[in-house]
Amino acid sequence: MSSTLNRTLAFLVRWALTLIVAFVILFPLYWIFISSITPKNQLFASPINYWPSAATLENYFYLFNRLDIMTKINNTLLITVFALVISTVLCMAAAYAFSRFNSRGLTIAFSALVFSALIPGIVTARPLYDFMRMVDLVDTFPGLIVLYTSALIPFTMLILYNFIREVPLSIDEAAEVDGANFLQKMIHVTFPLMRPAIATVSIINFITCLNDLFTPLFYARKIEVLSVAITTIPRESSYQLPWDKISTMGWIIVFPIILFVLVFQKNIMEGIMAGGVKQ
Repeated sequence: MSSTLNRTLAFLVRWALTLIVAFVILFPLYWIFISSITPKNQLFASPINYWPSAATLENYFYLFNRLDIMTKINNTLLITVFALVISTVLCMAAAYAFSRFNSRGLTIAFSALVFSALIPGIVTARPLYDFMRMVDLVDTFPGLIVLYTSALIPFTMLILYNFIREVPLSIDEAAEVDGANFLQKMIHVTFPLMRPAIATVSIINFITCLNDLFTPLFYARKIEVLSVAITTIPRESSYQLPWDKISTMGWIIVFPIILFVLVFQKNIMEGIMAGGVKQ
């Protein structure tokens, strides 16, 4: 009887905590969506309406027609796709080399590469901006792709490196017996086994690129992406903000991230567990 009661209490506590955490996470997202489809004159109604009496898509039409959101979406996709492909390819090759060859120099290089993620972007912003201006990469697509790629490399390297270390060397040795050279072992044997980790870092890096506000805000003027589009919404006055349009823009940014997480959440967890826990 006591064990049954303990299991019941544990079950209730677990679900209570789950519901509380889910509410804390999901309610702000729900409120952003509701605010985006609520008419402006009902946005601050009292008592609070948790569902608008007359939902409208006027804010969405305004953003797409007046602020040219599609251009910002295309810019975001262009920069993100190139950054994902370049960072993944570079880190796959580098992670294979770091995990299969041992030397003091490689260890130092790997440590420096990973620990570079601990340096805040604001610390290196000024010298990096001066350098990008010297090479004429400020406010250009190649410049933004380089910056996004460099920001993705440390995390991508860490996950892929730890994942490759779990691939037994005996697989490479068996390929050598069959006559495979170095490139053949890397491309045809090891890389196909890395698909779960590659899927994981691609999904997380995609979310990271969408959330990046500092890079496009500091290093670009004419090229606008979704993360900075919220700063282009015209203000009604110095003291009044168009919260309905700000909520709409926020939902446009958040919605693809939610979809990615819902569809690929299993791959995210499996890839992180495989590539980030075992050393």
